[in-house]
Amino acid sequence: MLTIQYVFRDVYFSIKNILRKLYRSCAVLVSGVAMLALLVLNEQSFPGTGKDQILITSRIGRDAEQESEEENNLRWLISEDGFVMAYQNFLKEEQGRVKQELQLEISKREVTAVCASIEPARNEIQLEPLNPYGEIVISEQDYDALCRIVQAEAGGEDGQGKILVAEVILNRVLSEKFAHSVYEVIFETNGGRPQFSPTVDGRYFSVTVMPETIEAVEQALHGKDLSQGALFFSARSKANPYDMEWFDRNLKWLFQHGGHEFYTLP
Repeated sequence: MLTIQYVFRDVYFSIKNILRKLYRSCAVLVSGVAMLALLVLNEQSFPGTGKDQILITSRIGRDAEQESEEENNLRWLISEDGFVMAYQNFLKEEQGRVKQELQLEISKREVTAVCASIEPARNEIQLEPLNPYGEIVISEQDYDALCRIVQAEAGGEDGQGKILVAEVILNRVLSEKFAHSVYEVIFETNGGRPQFSPTVDGRYFSVTVMPETIEAVEQALHGKDLSQGALFFSARSKANPYDMEWFDRNLKWLFQHGGHEFYTLP
């Protein structure tokens, strides 16, 4: 009998231990499921409490405040004061643009006026070149001949007198009524008579060309015409009276410098 009681007691305690272990396992399982659910809910940004609730409320408040400010700005823009200020700003911008365009137009007109004032002066300079003899080709023979005839004809004249004699030779080269090179002009004849007496009486060949004569020739070749386009010159005090009579009757007198009088064709 006692043996059966001991058996039932052992069975009872065994079942009790098994139930206690099952209870603890269920409690742990339920706790784990609850924690997992909280984590999932937090990741899905569901409204919560504490710090999370404060952040959500703050964000909603800022959005509402921004929408309210934009709504107020829109109301102000469509109000009378807002329309007037917007129109005034538009007028200022238009006035600034018109002012810039006007200043640009004035600048263009000023530039055009300046160019128009410069053009006549530039044309005048072109019509009166500083060196009218730049197109004449001067060979070594021409240069030597020009220096010799200037020395022979104007050796006793001042620098300008020498320049004027050289320019008469150069003006003849440019004229269609005379030869077309310096050497040919100097030795040209008219009706068998020489144009320059030193080529006949020998002075052309015997003179010693002085440095001041070479300087005068250089100035004549590269400077402004001082002779007023003269094509003839003569020393009245030394010339044949019949020759001077022909000069006075057939040529246009220009001026006198030193011992020479200068003429051109009428």
